[in-house]
Amino acid sequence: MTNYIEEIKTVERFAAEASPKLKEKALAAKDYLKGRYQNVNENNFVVIEVEGYNCIALIKTKAKPCILDDIIAPFDEQSLYPLQKLVTQYAFKIYR
Repeated sequence: MTNYIEEIKTVERFAAEASPKLKEKALAAKDYLKGRYQNVNENNFVVIEVEGYNCIALIKTKAKPCILDDIIAPFDEQSLYPLQKLVTQYAFKIYR
């Protein structure tokens, strides 16, 4: 799935900047999603924001526009949520 995301952080970078609770959930969400894949580089798991939630996604290409796998693991400070399918909806962005 091609995504036009302005900022993508690796899980490790996100965890280094996050609160202890959010760091714990981010690492747990990465492990949860990682169970779906074999022989994947740790740095290919990234944090994106979808509908206000932080989500772990697997990045397939680092060239822009990046390609992400369509399964994500949403999380917040309180919970990990069931795996979700990522859907890209195109929209206009107003530049001023």
